[in-house]
Amino acid sequence: MEPITLAVVDDHPAITLAIKAAVDLEDEASRRGGRPIRLVGSARRVGDAHELLKNPGAPDVVLCDIQLESGIDGLDVVRVAHGLGVRAIVLTSFDRSSLMREAFERGASGFLDKSIDVAEILDAVRIVAAGGTAFSAATLDAARFAPRPPSRREIEVIQHIQRGATSDEIGGRLGISSRTVESHVRRLFDRYGVVSRAELAVLAVREGWIEASKG
Repeated sequence: MEPITLAVVDDHPAITLAIKAAVDLEDEASRRGGRPIRLVGSARRVGDAHELLKNPGAPDVVLCDIQLESGIDGLDVVRVAHGLGVRAIVLTSFDRSSLMREAFERGASGFLDKSIDVAEILDAVRIVAAGGTAFSAATLDAARFAPRPPSRREIEVIQHIQRGATSDEIGGRLGISSRTVESHVRRLFDRYGVVSRAELAVLAVREGWIEASKG
C-alpha cells in the first residue's frame, strides 16, 4: 500500500518532531487498516514552504500553522498548496472565526486545533488524502458567519485609530484627506455593526487583523 506523503509547515520544531515520532511509531493496528503516512519534508518559513510544495515529489498533504516566523501568513501556504493540487490542513492554536473563514476560502481541506491528540491529526491526514475534509461542524459555522477582513488601507486606518489618532492625523500620515478617512470609518462601522472607534479597534484585535497595542 502506497504511503501518504506528508509535509509540516510550522515554526516550532517540536510540532514537527511530535508528528514525525507519531508517524514512526505507527503500526498496522494503530492505523486501523488505513494507509501508512511518510513524512517527506518540513519548513519553518513561507518561502521554504513554497519551494517544498513546488518541487518534484511534492507531498500529498501539508499540515500548516497560520502564524509562522514572519506573521499570520500560513494562509498563503494554503493558497499555494491548493493551486498545486496539494491538500492542506491548517493546524493551529488560533480559533478566530475570520481566520477559519479565510482558510476555508483559500482552499484548506481541514482546520485542526493543536491541542488535539496526534493520533487524531493523523486520522485527519488520511481522511483528507482520501478526498474528504477535516472541519468540525463548529468550525464550519464559525467560518460561515465570520466577518470578512478589511482591505489593506482599512487596516492601516484601524491601526492609527487604535493608537488614538484623529482623522486629520490619520489623513496626514496616509496621504489622504480627513474626509476619506471618515468615509472609511463609516463603512467599517456599517459593515461590522460597531458604534465607536474603540469598539472597531477591539474587534480588529480579536479577529487578528491588527496586533494588540503594547502601549
